[in-house]
Amino acid sequence: MTGRRRAGQGIVRPSPRPRPSPHPRAEEPVAPRDRRATVLAALMAVVVLMAGFAVFAALRVGSLHGGNRALADTAATTQVSDQVGAGIKAIFSYDYDNLGRTERAAASVLVGDAVGQYQSGYAAAEQQAVDQKLVRTTTISSIAVSQLNGDTAQLLIFVDQQTLATTSNQQSSASAALSVSARKIDGTWKISNLTAL
Repeated sequence: MTGRRRAGQGIVRPSPRPRPSPHPRAEEPVAPRDRRATVLAALMAVVVLMAGFAVFAALRVGSLHGGNRALADTAATTQVSDQVGAGIKAIFSYDYDNLGRTERAAASVLVGDAVGQYQSGYAAAEQQAVDQKLVRTTTISSIAVSQLNGDTAQLLIFVDQQTLATTSNQQSSASAALSVSARKIDGTWKISNLTAL
């Protein structure tokens, strides 16, 4: 046996690789109890996230508005709009034959600086109304509450005025814009400042 090798001797052959089974082994089924626990945990996580977002949003809205309830409290906004709007209509409407009604309205709805502001303009209008026998009707074309903090409010009001000269039966119209400050006194909104824009 010199110089000759037998077939298969001296050659190292790698061991055969295991072949994958043509039918993979099925995984063990997950118990229904484990699925329910997973779903419950996921739902709880969603609830906690939503609650956290709700708290964050509420705090954020409060800080943005700085206590301004005009955007959030529709009942209070409507109340201040209605009461101040009615006051504006009453004090800027007059009949030369019943000026006392306008004066009583002014006494009941005006406070603070608004009293002097109104009286300085009303004196001239009163004299003109008597001389020319005028009847003026004021209506609110638009009203907006820009600030509502506790017992104070700031409004922007647009008015239309129809004036009838009874001696000539001639009618004229005018429009005006007012910046109005209001204060709630004893449950009623009063006009505390008037500025014509």
